Amino acid sequence: MTKKPIAIVIVDTLQHVLAYNALAHSLKEFDAAQTLIFSDNDSAWGGLPVIPIPPIQSLSEYNRIITKNLAEHLKAEFCLVIQYDGFIVNPDQFSPHFYFYDYIGAPWPHFETMNVGNGGFSWRSRKLVDAVASLDYDALSIAEDLFICRQERPNLEKSFGIKFAPTAIASHFSCESVSVPFPTFGFHGIFHLPDVYRHSIDFLVENINSSVAAKWQHLLIPALEKISVTAASDLRFRIKNEIRSTNT
Repeated sequence: MTKKPIAIVIVDTLQHVLAYNALAHSLKEFDAAQTLIFSDNDSAWGGLPVIPIPPIQSLSEYNRIITKNLAEHLKAEFCLVIQYDGFIVNPDQFSPHFYFYDYIGAPWPHFETMNVGNGGFSWRSRKLVDAVASLDYDALSIAEDLFICRQERPNLEKSFGIKFAPTAIASHFSCESVSVPFPTFGFHGIFHLPDVYRHSIDFLVENINSSVAAKWQHLLIPALEKISVTAASDLRFRIKNEIRSTNT
């Protein structure tokens, strides 16, 4: 099957170093036809063109960019939405089967039906992106992947002919909250980062945002300890300093 044009999309105004590293790694591993970077810092992306946005202050602002603004810029037939904690890790696991679907994301284990899937590392067709942009999405506080894959999935399938990948394809595409015993094309989740960065763990600890690390420390610290007790201790120290400075 002939490879079709694919864009890589990232939205970030907080984790500039890790986000750029995720993008650079993905671009190195995958030949993208288009790169769409939504950011507040045009100097943080290695000279790549940036679509300027103000610092993101809420989930609603991120949701609007993905569900509305993306459609204005996407030219490629498909796109990969990535994040600082979700990107390509096994390029050899790319499958031409992905082209048959308009949306693929890691399965959600807590849903028995409509369980595909997570938007942090996701595959979307331009057909899907345009269809979503045409929908009324007033409650922007609802996560955009839940809006697309749960709330609006029946409508997208019936009215627009959108095809969501089955669980088996989604499990091959990415993993999130549930690890799988086989390689996946990509991943999403801050708790996977220590393993992904196991050979450059100091880089991760030095560059992860302290407030984000503090929020997710119950997942991040145990994962770090499996790779490096010293790195986990260093991050604990950073988090304590962050909390102390916030409270003073």
